Amino acid sequence: MPPTASPENAASPARNLEAEINFLSELCSVVASNTELRPILDWIVQKTTGLLSADEGSIKLLGVDGGATAKTLVRKHQPGLDSGSWELPIVTTVMGYLLHKGEPLISSDLLDDERFSGIRRIVSRVRAVMAVPLKVDNRITGMLAVTNRTPGRHWTDDEAKLLTIVATNYAGVIEQARLRVEAEEKKRLEEENRRMESELDLARDIQMSLVPSGPLHGGPWEVHGKVVPARQVGGDYFDYFPLDGSRFAITIADVSGKGVPAALLMSNVQASLRAFCNGEREITEAIRQVNRSVARSASGGKFITLFYAEVDHAHGVLRFTNAGHNYPMLRRGDGSIEELQEGGLLLGLFDDAEYTYGEASFGDGDALLLYSDGISEATDSYGQQFGEDRLRTIWQSCCALPSSEVIGCLLKDVEKFRGSAGQSDDMTAVVVGPRAAR
Repeated sequence: MPPTASPENAASPARNLEAEINFLSELCSVVASNTELRPILDWIVQKTTGLLSADEGSIKLLGVDGGATAKTLVRKHQPGLDSGSWELPIVTTVMGYLLHKGEPLISSDLLDDERFSGIRRIVSRVRAVMAVPLKVDNRITGMLAVTNRTPGRHWTDDEAKLLTIVATNYAGVIEQARLRVEAEEKKRLEEENRRMESELDLARDIQMSLVPSGPLHGGPWEVHGKVVPARQVGGDYFDYFPLDGSRFAITIADVSGKGVPAALLMSNVQASLRAFCNGEREITEAIRQVNRSVARSASGGKFITLFYAEVDHAHGVLRFTNAGHNYPMLRRGDGSIEELQEGGLLLGLFDDAEYTYGEASFGDGDALLLYSDGISEATDSYGQQFGEDRLRTIWQSCCALPSSEVIGCLLKDVEKFRGSAGQSDDMTAVVVGPRAAR
């Protein structure tokens, strides 16, 4: 195609030198006054576009893996000029050429260039193109380009030299600015991770402070419990405490959400339980009061599953209510399993929720297992869940074990099932079984 540029577009060597010196002086000032990469890139593109009287300019930086993906794109904006990212085939073609040839790409009409027949049908405003590689230590780190939307621009040798000089001298500046930004981002992420770790440690401390540190003995029974927090601390909680000489209480709960908010909400539940479930109120009334407290203190969308029971060992009776929690498994002496379902809604949904209670005999040969969904919903590397059927089978098979060993055996089986898959949720279990002989 015939050249269309006027003679004044061609820069003289003296003008090139003067432009480069001015460019360097101003760039030093820009770099010194900016801690972010974007303003530096914007400035380089604006100045380069102006020096070469182009419609647009752009800088594209390669990813750290060397892939030809444009990480940054900036342009000169002019009234009446449409601007936008280059089409993917255009980016791939130009960057691919620079990576392969290692030399400038100069074209008066990219879409009608016989070297790039694969993009002739592309509709793009990127027509006349001059692009040079940015190199640091002989490694191409990106490109600097100027473009015209009208085909036919003839890029002179002096213009090509000027753009190459700019790219050669300032590729290192751009790379240093990029590395500085990455270092700042890395520092920010490290600080954020430290903050999150601190929050998780605090949540774990809160969580572990709520649960008993040792077993409870009441009449012919002993109670053991354990919570194994996942890395992202949730809100599992268990508790047991004596009510009087013939009764003791047991409970397990799981709050929606994770981290400190979940742990704090669960601390509210513990306080409410200890206040209202004191053996002087009917179970349904006590849990109704606990629910009201949760509903009024929990933020929107927070709820708690909870199972609460009182063991009357003087009369061999278990009284309970289940507020949406996994059904505890009452194992009879013959190995059969009864699920304790009677109760009501999850805590925190409605402050006027009502609850019913169930009652079951609880005597010699019986045992009770409370658990959280972190056990039944534990998944292996194939995404399969441990499941309640498998849990039921294990609970039936460990009837000969001392109560103090049951939870360890159960958690070991869950860990074996999970294999290489990580723990995604807290795992909590409470066992009420025969008291060990002294």
